[in-house]
Amino acid sequence: MKRFLKRLLIITIITLIADRAVSYAVSYFYNTTTTTDEFKMNAVILKMDDPVVFMGSSRCHHHYVPSIISDSLKSGVYNAGLWGMHNIYFQYGFLSDILERYTPQTICLEIHPIDYLKTPFSDIETVGSLTPFINYSEGNDQMLKKAKLYYKCEVSDLYRYNSQFANILAGNVTRRSFAADKGFKKLTGKLDTTFEIKPERFPFEVDETKVKLLQAFIDKCKEKKINLIFLFSPMYAVEKTNLFDVPNQLAKKNNIHFINNYYLEGITGHPEYFFDFGHLNEEGAKKYSSLISHELKKYITRR
Repeated sequence: MKRFLKRLLIITIITLIADRAVSYAVSYFYNTTTTTDEFKMNAVILKMDDPVVFMGSSRCHHHYVPSIISDSLKSGVYNAGLWGMHNIYFQYGFLSDILERYTPQTICLEIHPIDYLKTPFSDIETVGSLTPFINYSEGNDQMLKKAKLYYKCEVSDLYRYNSQFANILAGNVTRRSFAADKGFKKLTGKLDTTFEIKPERFPFEVDETKVKLLQAFIDKCKEKKINLIFLFSPMYAVEKTNLFDVPNQLAKKNNIHFINNYYLEGITGHPEYFFDFGHLNEEGAKKYSSLISHELKKYITRR
């Protein structure tokens, strides 16, 4: 029995040492990868210091052109939106990491129904890409614990990069992102209107846990005296809807601005400005950024 326990102890120690050694190498390449999400998260959490920051999922990622908005506002702007369904679970952890190092003057949060409805494939699992930043901020760790990832990452350093190996490798072999983009990623191509495109519907009930986290996001911004603005960018096809009841109520309750451009004349219904029914192409993003920048000037003052 003693021999077995001794061997088990030795194997455990060797495994932990190997885990730490390999994870040290992987963390180095994580910090040098140019794959969009990893590159962008490193830039936002560790380097970015622009006064105006746009946050959200893919519609933020592809819709706001910092150079255009910055020129209008006469202020530095960074687009911190990311691909995929990075809902409020992720955004809250991401915000906590950002605020650990510096405080933006204004945060523009591109709201999406995934932030407050029980939509499919958009639950707590979206925080998985925050694991490399374990123990960086309390809010981040709170989300990782809720997702049952925190203690796994504490035991194994390598586990923190478990879902990102392919991206880390690809982003070190080839160059994927460019700092000059300030986070914006263009989409090229035009919406195919061969078939009728109907408004996207979200027949899902309100997720009270997400709503509470949205309120916590607002509270964190209030605590840091950050000017928080809710946004919703244009869709190709629209209809009369109560989809925005939750963000409208939160904005009113907390006295924050909600600029809802679900329907925006000159863009909505114009296929030449859309990549697909929910995402603007490069031409559309430039046009929308020019329009929204003038609207934002009403609510953003330089300090």
